[in-house]
Amino acid sequence: MKYKALTAGLLSFLLSGTALAEVMVVVHAKSEITAIDKKTLKKLFLGKTKKISGVVVTPINLPNDHALKIEFDQKALKKDPSRMTAYWSNMIFTGKGAPLDQVEDEAEMLRVLAKNRTSIGYMSAGAISEKVKVLVTIP
Repeated sequence: MKYKALTAGLLSFLLSGTALAEVMVVVHAKSEITAIDKKTLKKLFLGKTKKISGVVVTPINLPNDHALKIEFDQKALKKDPSRMTAYWSNMIFTGKGAPLDQVEDEAEMLRVLAKNRTSIGYMSAGAISEKVKVLVTIP
């Protein structure tokens, strides 16, 4: 009986470490943008567009090694870290694009989005505050 409880506890612990959190795509709380579709989101964070419903926006990224960025890239952009690095290297080399603006962490992401109505970023559910509004949740 002890082993069943121990095994169940260990299994729960291991699975909880691999469970990924939801990623929230967010903008300033008073932004006129109210929604974004997956296609536009992907184009925006790959530097292929600068507009959402005719509104010019500035996408903000977390550092390449940040767990939430890796998760966002995999879920929203369908690219793993090495593919993202190769993508941006190619965009820069060919002159087709420049890396997106970047912040150090979610706290700085919140500060930037709270100050600028034209920025868009992503955060974990636990980092959300009344200063931003969620456009879409990526499970």
